[in-house]
Amino acid sequence: MPPKFVSNNVLLGLVGLVFSSVSVAQEPPAQDSALDPPAQDSALDPQVRAREGDDAGSVVVYDSEYFAPYNPITAEDMLNRIPGTEGLFGNFGQQQEERRGLRSNTDQILIDGKRLTGKENQSTTFLEKLPAKAVERIELITGNVRELDTDVGVRVINVVLKEDAGTGSGVAQIGAFTFSGGQSRPMGSITYNGSAGNLSYTASAQVRPGLSPADVVDVITAPNGDRLSVIEEERRQKQTQYEARGSLTYNWEKGQTLQVNGLVTHFPRNNTDTTITFLDPGDGSLNEAGTVVDRIRGDDTTWEVSGDYSQSLSKSMNFTGLFIYSQSTIDRDNANFSRIVEDLMPLGGDTRAQKSTEKILRGTINWNIAKKHDLELGVEGAINTLDKDLGFFSVINDIAVDIPIINSDQEITEDRVEAFTTHSWKPITGLEIETGLAAEYSSLTQIGSDVGTERSFTFVKPSLDIWYNADEATQMWFSARRDVGQLDFDDFVATVNREDNEVLSGNPELAPEKSWDFEIGAERRLSNGAGVVNGRVFYRRVNDVKDLIPLGLTDSQPGNLGSGNHYGAEVEASVRFGRFTDVDAVLSGSVLIQDSEVADPFTGVSRRFGNQPEYELSLEGRHDVQSLGLSYGFDFTKKGPTIESDFNEFDDKATTVDMRLFLEQTITQGTILRVFWANMLKVTNKRDRTIFVPNQASGIIDRREFREDERGWILGFRLRTTF
Repeated sequence: MPPKFVSNNVLLGLVGLVFSSVSVAQEPPAQDSALDPPAQDSALDPQVRAREGDDAGSVVVYDSEYFAPYNPITAEDMLNRIPGTEGLFGNFGQQQEERRGLRSNTDQILIDGKRLTGKENQSTTFLEKLPAKAVERIELITGNVRELDTDVGVRVINVVLKEDAGTGSGVAQIGAFTFSGGQSRPMGSITYNGSAGNLSYTASAQVRPGLSPADVVDVITAPNGDRLSVIEEERRQKQTQYEARGSLTYNWEKGQTLQVNGLVTHFPRNNTDTTITFLDPGDGSLNEAGTVVDRIRGDDTTWEVSGDYSQSLSKSMNFTGLFIYSQSTIDRDNANFSRIVEDLMPLGGDTRAQKSTEKILRGTINWNIAKKHDLELGVEGAINTLDKDLGFFSVINDIAVDIPIINSDQEITEDRVEAFTTHSWKPITGLEIETGLAAEYSSLTQIGSDVGTERSFTFVKPSLDIWYNADEATQMWFSARRDVGQLDFDDFVATVNREDNEVLSGNPELAPEKSWDFEIGAERRLSNGAGVVNGRVFYRRVNDVKDLIPLGLTDSQPGNLGSGNHYGAEVEASVRFGRFTDVDAVLSGSVLIQDSEVADPFTGVSRRFGNQPEYELSLEGRHDVQSLGLSYGFDFTKKGPTIESDFNEFDDKATTVDMRLFLEQTITQGTILRVFWANMLKVTNKRDRTIFVPNQASGIIDRREFREDERGWILGFRLRTTF
């Protein structure tokens, strides 16, 4: 049976599992309404109320009493009991998608009705450490939320803090990780939250391992399938990540609010990769042909200061100002050695010195110009810089000799300004129409040993968003907008691909992707707080698709292809079984199926976008046994196959299932022990690479390379307590 057919059957089976649960949960239309508070079965049930005024959508309110039986330690624990908030935290704090400027920030969390300003200082990480004792209630909002520039169909979480937390509260955490390769590392963190008069504050510090051990095997074959050689690589690290963050908020008596946030992370690098090459003499055996050891040493340091200020200008007008200053530095030294028995002979290496900064200042005025009309006016300015220098050398007769590499150093500066306005109109109750227009201008300067250029970009970005309450529990939306992708300055300069031990040429002429994005979707909230079902379909017409393009006749570089199409559909569901059974559990799942097409620059043949998975699937569940103070659960993710095209190579890539189990036990009131088994199935990234000679267009296969990159499982525990 073809693998793709099997994958699709697995997808359909899991989708059926999730939505069969949804159909059981779906009760007949009840008297509770998205516009009026429902009749509650229990004082612990969430309350549903309409948005203020004529806004489309609704607000589901979870008061602190709702969470009391679960003995939550942090705000994250509280969110884990709410259907419809899945996917916020991910495995070990995955980063959100990088977007251009603050206006396109996709963070969907508010703290006391305001965003937590920052690029590195994300709200999900803040909630992982925020003591539950400091939280008054959590609101799940559907519809337009002007405090954030989120995607149109995104649910927004507003965490409302207590005003009388003057005594303060804190969370302390200790634990350890053990990796399948034999490495063990401790971890710990401490957080304190409090207030004094009009001032509130949160501070935290954390130490955790930064390891990702992997075992890589490459099997190289001739076009007829005969094995030529096998390369085995073992990647190990000895490194720990250090982090400190804090937030100060001051509220004046007249309503003005100032918040300042700070973050610093330090990540020393200490990695060793050992690569052993085996050759097949033709009789089926393997003979060791040599061993190379790579030692990578260095430091990554990031710090950020951000904040916002808001005040009312009149009864119908208010002002919000935001700022960010962040800086990241990377210093790396890589040395290569040939290992003969126990002796290491130096071969060469490379160095990397990199510093990047981002400065953003934004001001916005929101004006209720009439009963059903709101106007937003704003401007955002930003300065982004990158100073990067790569050095390469080989060792000849114990002497390091520099190797010149084209475009190995650049100083890049981009000055950007964007003016924007949106108009929101609510012609009838439950319908909101928002039109927007943004104009962006940026100037880009690049200076290096081999590059000296200046460019400018001008973009106009109109948008149309519509929200509609189809009935008491159903919201629908439509969106059409012009989007501009983020520029990655690293693509302008040469860089090292350690996975394939090669140097990638940069492209100083790279331009950002542009697209017209269209989306239509709907959300249905199940009766009596039983959960939520959400679906959308989308289409994107993308210009200047970012991918690899030819560089001369025998090489490639990052660049822009022509225009392409990207389309797909996504369905999400989250069910709270305790609303219709005796089982206090939440099951959530999502399925994204997508496709795309663009002309390959090396063959001219139409293909999918590079490194874009055919599908993404997730399923997670949690069961709380309140009588025992016990919780357990799982999360499961699977991404579909991807492709990558180069001048003489074509890759088919696949990733196996990632699954994690956890068990939590309440030791005493305010103390919880959690044990977990992460990556229990040992995620393996597989790559089938076909190498052509002299290039893909010839169709002549030189050899095949089959790679399996296996990541080890992680066992761990953490003991958390409040104080």
